[in-house]
Amino acid sequence: MTTTESSKGIELLKTIDRVLIREKTGAYTNNKYVVLTSEGTVLLYAKEDSGLLNRMLVGKSRSFEIDVFDTSDLEVMKLRRPYSVGADKMDVSVCGLPAAVVRKEVTFLKPVLLINDSADRPVVRVKGPVSISAECNFELYTSDKKRIGDISKRWSGMSRAPAGDRDSFAIRFPLELDVRYKAAIIATCFLIVSI
Repeated sequence: MTTTESSKGIELLKTIDRVLIREKTGAYTNNKYVVLTSEGTVLLYAKEDSGLLNRMLVGKSRSFEIDVFDTSDLEVMKLRRPYSVGADKMDVSVCGLPAAVVRKEVTFLKPVLLINDSADRPVVRVKGPVSISAECNFELYTSDKKRIGDISKRWSGMSRAPAGDRDSFAIRFPLELDVRYKAAIIATCFLIVSI
């Protein structure tokens, strides 16, 4: 997708302050996600691309690419997590242009993810709870430590079917936040799954 093309999904993302993400997957398949507005309207679809051996042998630390499409089947975001021995990171592109870098910060207690701009300067800090459980909250802060929103991780339960809904997320962020960083916050949920 070129930057001159209009995307309904990105344009709508600019006008909202809440989204929901539902993970859908089956046994030994690539993860799939649906991004919805708070009213339940489908905004974006996402599909992971990683090999079966990569998923089975490396598990949560695997490398992957996630392609994100709007409801018109235009690719609006690309997320790339390369395999690395050091600190974990994911590159986020929006409409074909570099938008952000999401990095896991090495900490002893609470998981912390940093959302940096395309030049790798801090923009948003995502702080998790001491214990990552089935249901927990991650708080969003600006680089000057002002709280601006949260990501609530929800779990669908033990009785879920293999091809059914899995973990889901509810995200609140400022309405006026740049759409590149809204996209990066959505992308951050895909890394939270691997914490």
